[in-house]
Amino acid sequence: MNRITVSIFVVLAAVLLPSAARAQDPRTATVAEGEQTFFDFQVEQAVRVKSARTPVYPDRLRSNGVEGQVLVQFVVDERGLAQMSTFKVLKSTDNELTQSVMRAVSSSSFYPAEIQGRKVKQLVQQPYKFNAGR
Repeated sequence: MNRITVSIFVVLAAVLLPSAARAQDPRTATVAEGEQTFFDFQVEQAVRVKSARTPVYPDRLRSNGVEGQVLVQFVVDERGLAQMSTFKVLKSTDNELTQSVMRAVSSSSFYPAEIQGRKVKQLVQQPYKFNAGR
């Protein structure tokens, strides 16, 4: 029974994985896939910051020497705007820092990712550090 299960898995992987790879290959992306979101390694030109607002270090935290980190991810669309409905906090040491980062990202603009000269959506992960010494 175990050999049969393994054999079925191997056959399914050989059949399904190549087609999945083609579906995500940016060279085969079509205009009909305009809703697809790509990772940075899948695009020819990754998202770049056009105009970024620096997150405000909350006075209460700075004056108390509280340092922290926030790691977020979000999608930058074809217009170069962060889609805040996709904004997700992956790691945060303080909710006030998270709120500051959220405000900063929402008011920033980006050069969108490109594949073959066509603007596409890209998932971005961005870390922020807050140091009391600065």
